[in-house]
Amino acid sequence: MDTVITSLPPKVGAILMENVSIIQIVSMFSIGAYNALETGIVTFDTFKHYRSLNFWSMQVASWGILVHAIPAMARFISQASSLPTSIPFVIGWYAMVTGQAVVLYSRLNLVVSDVRKVRWVLWMIITNACILHIPMTVLFFALNNGDTHFARPAAIFDRIQSTGFCIQDFTICGIYIYEAVRTFKSIIEVRGRDGRNAIIHLLCINTIVVILNVLLLLAEYRLHYIQVSFKTVVYSIKLKLEVSVLNRFQSLMLGRLSLRQYEPEEQRQSSNENLVDKSFARSDVAPEVTLQPVVAQTEIPHLS
Repeated sequence: MDTVITSLPPKVGAILMENVSIIQIVSMFSIGAYNALETGIVTFDTFKHYRSLNFWSMQVASWGILVHAIPAMARFISQASSLPTSIPFVIGWYAMVTGQAVVLYSRLNLVVSDVRKVRWVLWMIITNACILHIPMTVLFFALNNGDTHFARPAAIFDRIQSTGFCIQDFTICGIYIYEAVRTFKSIIEVRGRDGRNAIIHLLCINTIVVILNVLLLLAEYRLHYIQVSFKTVVYSIKLKLEVSVLNRFQSLMLGRLSLRQYEPEEQRQSSNENLVDKSFARSDVAPEVTLQPVVAQTEIPHLS
């Protein structure tokens, strides 16, 4: 298993073994930065119009990981002083964590017919950003200014804010799973096996997100020295999973486009607010389907 290391010159192998923790941390930062860069670019192809909350929140979260990871990598390998790199480090942390929460919130619009029912989720995100980001920022800058008295309070509150943000993600994912299963019952009736596979896919994605948050909490409490770099990997993977969710939504909703012309006007306007731009950008050019009046009234189920 270690043939590569043992085949190196003895001095080089010894250096690698002595600094294996640094190598692991830098590697995780690199993986997180690469995933974020890829997601930020792919998002431009996923959306047809660049005006939705989901698009911009994914952009903020993706580039926030890069802004957070690069200064952190420079700090860990001691190639930059702590205080100057703290500013982009914290800004990237804001964008990465709260931006990810806004991504999850904007995804709720895809499955909730009345957005006002989940408006409290947005207020929860804003409240958590104020009570978790700001105190941690004050403690972080005080510690990096050389005041060692803030070391223990900063370590304690770091665990508190990580736990709080993970609980926030658990809450949003739970709401999404419930609403997705409830909303897509009608789509299962229309799409059959495709609709059932789509629901299984969405449930698996949300389960993976929950598992990643659990692993992040374990790293926070058991392996605190790697949790900063591991956090960038977790959040970058979660963003890539969001792209997968959007792609599945688009492929699922394309089968619904030809039915939308038979819905009442107020339902069509509501759907335009609740679904990805690209999914319904093609609704204007959907082929006409001539149906008998009895079929239009009885065989086409209502889609929330």
